[in-house]
Amino acid sequence: MSKISVYQKLLNNRKNGRLCFPLLDPVNFPDTSKIEKMLSGFESNLIDAFLVGGSTLVAQEDLDKTIECIKKNFNIPVIIFPNNINAISKKADAIFYMMLMNSAVTYYIIDAQVLASPLIERYKLETIPTGYIVVNPDSAVSHIGHVRPIPSIPELISLYVLAAKHFGFKIVYLEGGSGTSMPIASAAIALSKQLYQGLLLVGGGITDIEKATKIAKAGADGIVIGNLLEKENGVITFNRICNEIKKIPLS
Repeated sequence: MSKISVYQKLLNNRKNGRLCFPLLDPVNFPDTSKIEKMLSGFESNLIDAFLVGGSTLVAQEDLDKTIECIKKNFNIPVIIFPNNINAISKKADAIFYMMLMNSAVTYYIIDAQVLASPLIERYKLETIPTGYIVVNPDSAVSHIGHVRPIPSIPELISLYVLAAKHFGFKIVYLEGGSGTSMPIASAAIALSKQLYQGLLLVGGGITDIEKATKIAKAGADGIVIGNLLEKENGVITFNRICNEIKKIPLS
């Protein structure tokens, strides 16, 4: 019997509720004790997969170390959230094979993916084709990824989502940008979900239950939380957020 894919696990989990993903940036864990302390606070039943990566450059050894710590503590898939070709590890279960759809440079649209493909093939990493759309220009990923800002117009944002559908992406990730205080607008999420039947993930600026609930009720299949985890009691807040959005009736 063939092993079930990480993507299929996510689809199966979605049938029971919204998906929750903590995004861990290895740059924030200079030593193992810090990540061990953070991991000890997570409630495993609330997490559908760990994302490892971020918008900053990361050393290969730190990436591997972070993934190893997660796997030592949890029997939960680890998916690489790549920021460049150095963010690839054979220790992960899968990788978001990601196109930054509104980048102004070809590197983040296709060049990095081409350069990374031989290593992904060698490591036999499961690839999950992902359309990555960053809306807020005031964020680290916007600067590093040379993002062409999209005005906060639901119809315009949804055109990128529709294009992702026709590309055949299994996941679309709408992001306000790491560290932003302005999550994606509910109207943009709702319209995007009408047009796209794959997994629609939303991240950026999700810092409390109210914001997360609004995003989930608008139609997001899952939420991604990163910066919050670095704040005092951030993991506790993450648990509370995920516990609440998983109670929201399925749509």
